[in-house]
Amino acid sequence: MYLIAVNLENPREMSVAKASEDRAIRLGRRPMTEEGEEVDVLRITWNDRLVSRNHCEAVREGDRLSLSRLPALAGRSTPNALYSMKPPLEREVIAEPVSLSLGDAAVIGAKGTTALLWLRELGELEPALEAYHQAEKGEEKPFEDATFSNQNYDEVAQLDEYSLRLQLKLLQKELPEQVLTGWTNDTDLFTRASIFLENALPGQKGVSAVFLGLEATKEGIGYEIESPDPTARADFRPSRTLLSQIDPRNPEPRKIHIWSSREHHTVFRAESLGDQVDWVIVIPVARLDEKADISRDSEGRPLFLYVETRQASETAAASFVPFLRLISSLVASLLSAREEQKLQDQMAAYFSPGLRRLMQRQDQSVLEPAMVDCTVMFADRRGHSRMLEVAKSDEEILDRLDENQKVVGLITEEVFRSNGVVTDFAGDGALGLWGWPNLGKDEDTHALEAVEAAEAIIHRLADRVIYEEEQARDMAAVRIGISTGRIAVGKTGPAQQWHISVFGSVANLGARLERIAKEFRIPVLVSDDTFHRVSRVKSDRRFRKLCLIRPAGFEESYPIYELVLPKSVGGSGITEEDTKVYEEALQCVIDRRWDEAIDFLDQLPHDDPPSAWLREKAVHFRENPPGESWGGEISSISK
Repeated sequence: MYLIAVNLENPREMSVAKASEDRAIRLGRRPMTEEGEEVDVLRITWNDRLVSRNHCEAVREGDRLSLSRLPALAGRSTPNALYSMKPPLEREVIAEPVSLSLGDAAVIGAKGTTALLWLRELGELEPALEAYHQAEKGEEKPFEDATFSNQNYDEVAQLDEYSLRLQLKLLQKELPEQVLTGWTNDTDLFTRASIFLENALPGQKGVSAVFLGLEATKEGIGYEIESPDPTARADFRPSRTLLSQIDPRNPEPRKIHIWSSREHHTVFRAESLGDQVDWVIVIPVARLDEKADISRDSEGRPLFLYVETRQASETAAASFVPFLRLISSLVASLLSAREEQKLQDQMAAYFSPGLRRLMQRQDQSVLEPAMVDCTVMFADRRGHSRMLEVAKSDEEILDRLDENQKVVGLITEEVFRSNGVVTDFAGDGALGLWGWPNLGKDEDTHALEAVEAAEAIIHRLADRVIYEEEQARDMAAVRIGISTGRIAVGKTGPAQQWHISVFGSVANLGARLERIAKEFRIPVLVSDDTFHRVSRVKSDRRFRKLCLIRPAGFEESYPIYELVLPKSVGGSGITEEDTKVYEEALQCVIDRRWDEAIDFLDQLPHDDPPSAWLREKAVHFRENPPGESWGGEISSISK
């Protein structure tokens, strides 16, 4: 036979003692025993303040169990009596001495949550708890089905002078000092506001004020207490019955839920409070303007202010409802302002000041992921990883990292200057984007702006050009690949730290072009789509078609073009006449006229890397002719 103590609000919390006729069982939160005393201990490990440290003692007498309350400790009240295990409003005190037959149960305190069950087998526990909870649900049903009146608590006719003067004082002095300034994060703000309200509202036996994040679960309404006030009652629990009136999936920012002991005294339960509750209010955390949405926590749960008072007058309750709405609105405004500032801080890393000003007038939905016609630019610092590998000291590594940061900063400046967006930073480069957010620009414009930015970057880094003996020419400090077309782009990641991501073959091609530029030993490569869009716009820039290339990992082949730049900045510096000769050689390669292609390429300057690259391919194909299905494409090994 077993004496089982169980938490009715969380049946997974329980303590079990096997009863014998020769040993008593002492029960409580911290039951005391004397040295050598033959007694078993049944400890209540969950938070239930209605259970005393030394609460009662149980003695088995055959199939019955005798329960008696223990004497009160010095300075403490007598332990709570035992009540019938029924829903709180139906409970009756059990006359002492208490004697339980097998299958009987008792609850500690009229509103307690700790039940004591005297059972023959442990398997009898679950059916007993199920019967209790079914009876409990029957008690809640009238309240759950009730229709709440839409009383306008903002127009309370009778406010006592004390309440008005107190509210004014709180708003003028305590609120700015305790809540509005100095908070560091959302949890800090919620906690400050909760403590402020608990100290401000009238209640002889105390006030509980918490901010809750609500969510719908399989079991009903789940909640997260957002304001872990260190001074709050450890056993505080909001009423799930009242919270069941709210739909977290479709919360109404203007709807207030109020429970009053005068109106709902037959159904409301708040077992953990220990004192009579007079009124409870649940207010959405939303600004007072009509179009404002309800605020949400970091997990996306709608936020509510939940306030309970004990032994406060009905007049005080009514008079403070508009005050609570004001505090809730102020918290919502502070959260909104903080989110706006966080958004601006995050946007500063990606968008130029001018573009940010434009976006402030736009719906932020333009940042959400979408398929957009864009131009992407991948810029990478040439040789940066190798320079770090050969660094001989910590100071040298830090100096080179600092230098690289300056280069990345310069790249960012030029992206911003040309109305672009920086979507990502690698350790030694950056990813620029044009055409997103779509603010009504012409689709050809963003390709030109990307090319202009690339050209400006190369020229601004002219002082970092390095002469390489192996190539017998100057090499640019960065390599750049540019591609244009439809890509998936938008804001991804959590709200606290989102970033911009790009996906799709067009973005992948841009990344490959930056790598392929290393094979050609030139600074800037652009895709066929980018080239044709820039060509449709008036521009004095020159391009050279290099080949039809199949990037590593791609099934298709793409024409690619060099942005011709001066030798002084690391470009090929090829003339218009030599460009024509190169492109004739390229056509010979495509037509399988290998000897003619080599003859044309031998006419070009020996320090032109693309000519040397194409000549090597032509010699290879002459000795190893491609198959019949070959269409002129050349495979790249760069990833």
